[in-house]
Amino acid sequence: MKKKLLLIDTFNFLHRAYHAIPKTFRDKEGNPTNAIYGFTSMLINLFDQIQPNYVVAAMDNEEPTFRVENFTAYKAHRKPLEPNFEAQIAGAVEILDAFGIKNINLVGYEADDVIGTVAKQFAGLELNVIMVSNDHDLWQLINENVFVMTPSNGGSGDWIGADEVKKRMGFLPAQIIDYKALRGDASDNIPGVHGIGEKTAKKLIEEFGSIEKIYANIAKIEPASLREKLANNAEMATMSKNLATIDCDAPISLKLDECRYNDFNRSAVRDVLARYNFKSLIKRLGFDISSGKKEKEVDEDQLKLL
Repeated sequence: MKKKLLLIDTFNFLHRAYHAIPKTFRDKEGNPTNAIYGFTSMLINLFDQIQPNYVVAAMDNEEPTFRVENFTAYKAHRKPLEPNFEAQIAGAVEILDAFGIKNINLVGYEADDVIGTVAKQFAGLELNVIMVSNDHDLWQLINENVFVMTPSNGGSGDWIGADEVKKRMGFLPAQIIDYKALRGDASDNIPGVHGIGEKTAKKLIEEFGSIEKIYANIAKIEPASLREKLANNAEMATMSKNLATIDCDAPISLKLDECRYNDFNRSAVRDVLARYNFKSLIKRLGFDISSGKKEKEVDEDQLKLL
């Protein structure tokens, strides 16, 4: 049986936890803890379900990425982090450290680039790489040994492999970047080719396979109006593909043993959970619960995950 490398899209987890758990969760100083609580609960569920041999948590960096340098409007429409969310990032890193999870934060790169680079770096080994996120951008990385798992409420999660991408999207995982080059992606402010929608983008990919082949055969494209749209937006299409492409060659030097996950430091985990008064999580991990302020009740279904 192949060993399993788990790649966690950390901010994706944190955002989901932040919006799922009541914002009334606070520590004794009154600082928000709802995202930290939900994030920790999700990690525990994930480790129980997948039982990974290796784990890496990919972090987004606050500094602008190389994509912004190429296109200043990239993700420019997104709102700044809410103060109550931003205040909990350090706590999430503290949780990762307590569990002994390797976390990587790379200046100038997104978490997706970290995930793509680590997945590629260990691609030649006998491993199943499992990327955990509900971000469809990661689907472009899927192959016979790389999968995406989106945790789901009360179930085993939604597992996405190459066959599932083909069934849902109509083309191969690697062609997602060509689709976005044509269709654009409003969530990331990727422009695409103005006037080309979902159906036309899929049809062009099905017929030609890639942006490069589309433009190499542009004289064959009918009707003339579509050919004109493509011709007038050639540079935009190329830039959009570059923006949509996850960089799998980020400057990361990592040995597989650095990512090994056998068991966590029980004392360290218990101490950090006790400090946040996460008694239900302490109990789930089999620790004794000391007396103290009662923890707020939370319905685990609020996590909308495992």
